[in-house]
Amino acid sequence: MRAILQEYAEIKNLRNSGLIGFSHGINEFYGLALPPVIPLLVADLDITYAQAGLLLTVFYAMYSIFQLPAGLVADYVGKKRLLVWGLLGMAAGLVLASTAQSYELLLVSQAVMGVCGSTYHPTGMAMISDTETKDTEGKAMGLFGLGGMLGIASAPLVIGGIAAVVDWRTALLAAAVLGVFVTGLFQLLYRTPTSEPPKPNGGSLAEPSDRRETERPDGGEPDVRTDKNVRPGVTTRVRRGLQRAVRFEITPGLVLISLITLLVSLQIRSIQTFTTGFLTDGTGQTASVANGIFFVMLSASAISSIWVGSLADRFDRGRLGAVAAITTSLLLLSTVLVVALDAAAIDWLATGGLVVVFGLLGLAVYGCTPIKNALISEYATTDSSGSIFGVTQTGSSIGSAAGPAIFGYVATEFSIAVAFPLIAVVGGIIAAGFYALSSKNE
Repeated sequence: MRAILQEYAEIKNLRNSGLIGFSHGINEFYGLALPPVIPLLVADLDITYAQAGLLLTVFYAMYSIFQLPAGLVADYVGKKRLLVWGLLGMAAGLVLASTAQSYELLLVSQAVMGVCGSTYHPTGMAMISDTETKDTEGKAMGLFGLGGMLGIASAPLVIGGIAAVVDWRTALLAAAVLGVFVTGLFQLLYRTPTSEPPKPNGGSLAEPSDRRETERPDGGEPDVRTDKNVRPGVTTRVRRGLQRAVRFEITPGLVLISLITLLVSLQIRSIQTFTTGFLTDGTGQTASVANGIFFVMLSASAISSIWVGSLADRFDRGRLGAVAAITTSLLLLSTVLVVALDAAAIDWLATGGLVVVFGLLGLAVYGCTPIKNALISEYATTDSSGSIFGVTQTGSSIGSAAGPAIFGYVATEFSIAVAFPLIAVVGGIIAAGFYALSSKNE
């Protein structure tokens, strides 16, 4: 542990990276504000669980739709400024939710929170990418992920605890106040780094380009021409126009890492959503034991974010990601054996096995995140990082929204005991994608 801490001390801008990770925790904390109080919302506002679920769908839909525009805006108005505005906007959405006397107003509050929350990842991750080098990006992204995991783990404890003692309105209001306080600290303590030479584009994964830029006499954007004096086709012109709009070159490698980002989020959100249901309905554990095992997984994920982030700076990132994804799939499949033990009435062995499996699962599945974030950073220049992370995080939000829907359907048609291990299929695809990126580096 001491060695890992010493490695993290090598982060180029440790103070700023730590503050960004801390603010990431607030963003994730806000994102999980409603789930702990959903039973109270159902009773107080006389809504169904389907309507309660729609609240989260609206949040993630808005989060997904506006991430790419947020990334584009961040490159123009300033990343720190947009990050702070977004967090304050999420706090305003929570305040609105705490005053809601109708379901419709709750829907509006979630739309506001989704739009404002969409600004965070394209800005926060880009700010880390802009200041760190290839040798420290993995560790900085690990610190970023750790902050997010602490926010995820604390939301049910803080918001659910206050709601149990007082009421859900006070809990949401307290969460908003806490977030504003942390955002204020970030605004005061974060120091925007002085301008440095632009980070070279592409890293080791960017494909070479045969394009050359010709400066325009009017000082506008340079024209992009090919070496051949041939009028480009419609597809080429559209592609180049899109490249100028988003301020980075679209390459097969970037498309692949964007797909990996989507699938990693789909997998993580599916596991988060159905862990408790699988443990109670699929293996017969009590709710308290299930929540305890869930906490073990989240605790392991926080350790993984730091540990794997360090490994991502020392080993081939593509191969490391493939190992993490394959390990995740094997652990998910192993839950079938635990179900068999429970069916054989070996309760103590089944419970102990679940603790071990889900602890290791937390290490493996959340280890994919700092690895893919470090890979994305290899593509990002100082001028385009917001746009690039806007694109990739849009895919992340799409995956977050799609995963629960897909495996929820499987659980409804078959059973949760079938749906949960089936998430392993996603891990296999992720592993293949990571390995393909590793091959590109050779």
